[in-house]
Amino acid sequence: MKTSYQEFKPSLALQPFVECYWLHHFETQGLAESPVQRCLPFGALELILHLDDNPAYALFDNCWQKLPQAFFVGLYRSTVHWKAVGTGRKFGIRLKPESLLQLFNVPVASLFNNFTDLESFFGRDMNRLMDNVHGLVDMQLVINEVEQFLFNRVQHLKAERNYLVAATQLIRQAKGNVSIEGLSAHLSISKRQLERSFKDTYGTSPKMYQRIIRFRNAYESFQQTSATPNWLDVSYNFGYSDQAHFIRDFKEFSNEVPTLVYQDAEQYFRLPNKGLFTRRA
Repeated sequence: MKTSYQEFKPSLALQPFVECYWLHHFETQGLAESPVQRCLPFGALELILHLDDNPAYALFDNCWQKLPQAFFVGLYRSTVHWKAVGTGRKFGIRLKPESLLQLFNVPVASLFNNFTDLESFFGRDMNRLMDNVHGLVDMQLVINEVEQFLFNRVQHLKAERNYLVAATQLIRQAKGNVSIEGLSAHLSISKRQLERSFKDTYGTSPKMYQRIIRFRNAYESFQQTSATPNWLDVSYNFGYSDQAHFIRDFKEFSNEVPTLVYQDAEQYFRLPNKGLFTRRA
């Protein structure tokens, strides 16, 4: 039984929209199940494609549900538990939230803390992409197909300023350590208007997105350390009022205290900025 995870950088032209591509590969004999894996909420959207026929299952309401062959995941505030059954590969396209507005002109409010199959959300245009990548062994060929699909969307992109796009980007740039009042003032819009636009488009508030991004950056900060971090220092570095506040937030998004997550890293395969592979030309 073997499990591996890799991340791949998108081409330069797609980096404003795509965080990375990733591959999760589970190899086993027969239909053995993988250990339960955990996906933490990191404030990104995901297009996930099964490259093989063996299924994967996610835990919802204490019941394991079979995942679609290809599905779209909205912004999450909860940890998702899942497992693979039999040898199989899942390929993910991790998108920045504003990319759905820019590339597809669709809001994702209905999918906050939820997912759906790709065809139901995007229509039949996605079927050709799924058919083109299914069964491919060479990851470069998979990435080429995906990038061509995304390039076709970029070509129709209109260059225009959008305060919601700007707000989303500024929260990430500040690593979540920004007040919503200050953000509204910077963008010359009311706090109420910003909150309404976030809710209508992403299904949540700018405050929740800010908290998720701050959690993500705190999590990333200790993924590179060899010794258990000083949680007081982490709390201070990422703008939490105190260590208790940091631990409460961390438990809300991960269902665990930071020390347990740090010690159990093998079950957490969404590791941003770790092990990125540069795509071949």
